[in-house]
Amino acid sequence: MPLLALKKHIARGNQFISEKLGGAKGTDKGSDYKQLTQLIDSYKAYYENIQRRVIDCLEPNPNARKRAWASAAVQKIQGNTNTENYPHAEKFLSDCFLEYGRQLSRQQDLSLALIRCGEAYSRIVDSKNQSVDETKSGYLKPISETLNQDIREITMLRKKVENKRLTFDHRKNVLERTNAQPDQAFEESKNQYEEALTTSTKAMSNFLDSEVEQIEALFNFVTAQLSFYQDAARILSDLRGELQMRMLDARDHARQNTPYPVGSKQGLPDIPSFDPESTNLQLKPKYDSMFSF
Repeated sequence: MPLLALKKHIARGNQFISEKLGGAKGTDKGSDYKQLTQLIDSYKAYYENIQRRVIDCLEPNPNARKRAWASAAVQKIQGNTNTENYPHAEKFLSDCFLEYGRQLSRQQDLSLALIRCGEAYSRIVDSKNQSVDETKSGYLKPISETLNQDIREITMLRKKVENKRLTFDHRKNVLERTNAQPDQAFEESKNQYEEALTTSTKAMSNFLDSEVEQIEALFNFVTAQLSFYQDAARILSDLRGELQMRMLDARDHARQNTPYPVGSKQGLPDIPSFDPESTNLQLKPKYDSMFSF
């Protein structure tokens, strides 16, 4: 670090300590600037929180989300564009329906119903993946760009304003303590502070004027969500109608199947009946005694 920059850094540090511990007052930036900084801080918190909540809504399982992101990163390094989607709960439900639909193939009506459920939920997963992609590109990507570009630039400008103010106040306090006249270094620090303050104020004002773009991004998010829920409602409605028909067919098949007669002896061995009052029944000893007394 050059000697001049080091001196400025030390001067800013001394001014900061004197304000925090010694009770010294710094130059007021104005109420408008304070209001702008508060709004920017609120926007930053809004973007960070809404980004996290939307991701939790689209991909609830954090462990599965990390695995999907890691897999996508590896695929990108390898040059493979076909990345694996997040494993939604509906995907596991679809696989379960299809698996047991095949295992219970002897129960024709139930098997077909399970297979239709599996296919329907598979289509729901496809629609959900499309909605997630649209939300990421139309809503989450603009938020990420805003945080990484606009908000970061404004944060750097605000930090620059604070550094220039500390330098300016330090030189001003030195002049007040020594009763010296303003010199070139003081005027230079004052101009640099005012210039940084103007640039930062303009950047924050321009950002707050982008309300239309922010509402448009929110509109894209709601549109993607609505498209998915409409598709899911249509798929489930069609599935419900088909299951109702399967249920009626299963009832008809149950009536056509002749139940096994309870009192029939067909196919069963003849078992002699026992009548204790029968006169023809003769009881004979099973063993003869060896001695007769």
